[in-house]
Amino acid sequence: MQLEDERPGMEVAVRPDDVVENEVLPKLIEADLVVLVTSLYYYGINAALKAVIDRFYSYNHELHGGKQVVTLISGYGDDSAFASMKLYFKQLLDYMRWQPAGTVLASDSWNGRQLAKHVQEAAELGHQFK
Repeated sequence: MQLEDERPGMEVAVRPDDVVENEVLPKLIEADLVVLVTSLYYYGINAALKAVIDRFYSYNHELHGGKQVVTLISGYGDDSAFASMKLYFKQLLDYMRWQPAGTVLASDSWNGRQLAKHVQEAAELGHQFK
């Protein structure tokens, strides 16, 4: 279905009446610290986080530079399963000119004992920013 102001092949902005536009992006623009949280899905980030990151495009000038970023990633498998995701976050942070402030890579998160260690690691990282 085509809206009145659309023409075939024309890029159309998402209507500014959703939660990302009205709540998430304004807070993100003002934030000094950003926490990106995802599970490993087929060697990449989950769709919910990807949908928000895709919306950065309209706000590149406001978002570039000046932010610290913590990444929290969970999933099954050993650390090698997360290689493409670590590269994705490195490239995203480089592009946005954001500074990495820490990462918790919760590999083998199915293992309760291992997961408890990762939860503690995330808590200790969070205490650095109080």
